[in-house]
Amino acid sequence: MDRFILQESEKPNHWVCTDQINRIVCVFECHKYNNTQKFTLLEDFNENNYMELARFAREMGEWLRLNHYDKVF
Repeated sequence: MDRFILQESEKPNHWVCTDQINRIVCVFECHKYNNTQKFTLLEDFNENNYMELARFAREMGEWLRLNHYDKVF
C-alpha cells in the first residue's frame, strides 16, 4: 500500500491527498497548495503529539512537490 494517494475532488479545481498510514486528508486548490491547504484528521489524535502532526503535513507536502508539482504550484 502506498502511503499517499492523490485524487481529484468533487469540488471543481481541487485535489484531495490522503495519507493512508497516518489517516490525514488534505484538500487544496490546484496550483495554490500553500494558500488553500485544509487538513482533516480521520481518527482521534493526541494533542500532545502536535509536532508529529506537523511532520506528517510536511512529508505530504514534500511528496506532492516531488510527484505532482504540476498540481501543487
